[in-house]
Amino acid sequence: MVTTATGFDPLEYLVQQNPYPFYKELRQNAPVQYIESVGAWGIFRYADVESTFKHPEIYSAKDFTTNAFGEFDPVPEVKSIIATDPPEHSRVRRLANAGFRPGAIKSMEPKVDAVVNRLLDNLEDKRSEFDLVSDFAAYVPVNVTADLLGVEDPDVRENFKRWTMDLLKSPSRGVLPQDELDQIRTSVAELRAYFTEQIEYRRTNPGTDLVSDLVRAEEESQTLTATEILSLVALMQFGGSETPSHLISSTVYNLFTHPDILAEVRRDPSRALAAVQETLRQNSPVQMVFQTAVRDVEVAGVTIPADSMVFAYIASANHDDTVFDEPERFILDRPNLNKHLSFATGAHHCIGAPLGRMMCAKAVSGLLTRFPDLQPLESDPQWMPSYWVRGLAGYRFTA
Repeated sequence: MVTTATGFDPLEYLVQQNPYPFYKELRQNAPVQYIESVGAWGIFRYADVESTFKHPEIYSAKDFTTNAFGEFDPVPEVKSIIATDPPEHSRVRRLANAGFRPGAIKSMEPKVDAVVNRLLDNLEDKRSEFDLVSDFAAYVPVNVTADLLGVEDPDVRENFKRWTMDLLKSPSRGVLPQDELDQIRTSVAELRAYFTEQIEYRRTNPGTDLVSDLVRAEEESQTLTATEILSLVALMQFGGSETPSHLISSTVYNLFTHPDILAEVRRDPSRALAAVQETLRQNSPVQMVFQTAVRDVEVAGVTIPADSMVFAYIASANHDDTVFDEPERFILDRPNLNKHLSFATGAHHCIGAPLGRMMCAKAVSGLLTRFPDLQPLESDPQWMPSYWVRGLAGYRFTA
């Protein structure tokens, strides 16, 4: 049985501005759909999406970077950790885990505080009007990731955001004009050249950063190749710089559209973490993940053919009312909130999840504490034109 999607095109503006009504209809009436515009099978119900993460022998990550980045894969010579399945995935992940253990995350807290405070200082002169996204949220994860990777140069930190924004466009490469394709290619080349140089520098000038840790793992135990280090570092730069910025701005948006909860977080800034957690579920920065069906597989009565591209819609799964009561509502302290799939689950559970939650909570609480008179200047901000990542394109405030 082959089903062709009607009424759902993730490339359409209206879908990208508010996909959730579409997801609801699909969960109810067409939980598995072939989406012609992207040439992929969409899976929309929680149980089915969760199953894709738990069964890599059926739903492989092997083509993730090919499908997402295509010719713009920064390190095409090796499989990225997000494009490998166990047991190969497990080998690389064990080494990458070192920088994200609880002790390492705890030691990052003073650096995160310093980043947030410095960026808030920069907003003091812009109190009359500033863009939460481009003036603050975008630079929190950029600077935290730079600290993690040992990058001190402020110009390079600025480049981080440009490289990430350009690479984020690559899933839409089939419809982009040539000048944007050329810019993506330039950014990928710059990113690769910079980190190649940094990896070599750390061989003779090791530090306490994650790049140095990975180089030591390569030299001492030969468990990582130099190209694998480059691939890991490029992924951490991209993932660490992008999605947390959207989580920060989306959390602030949720708070200002729910005044009672905003007042609660203002009274007790430690509640910002709960707001971040619920935003992860309610407005996931990553809407779907790229997978490949290893063999024919039947889901909800529909057969997905072998070798098909599969989009597992985690954002739809997070709104499944068979799992989450009143899923459209923004509710702090849901009893089963940890069941959300925004960080995936199983072997591909996001390695940076604890750091991401911590930095976003500190950014939100710091913003609200520093600016008690903070108010948005727009009630209906626009969302980014992306079918993969969900984040505000801009969100103007006065303080």
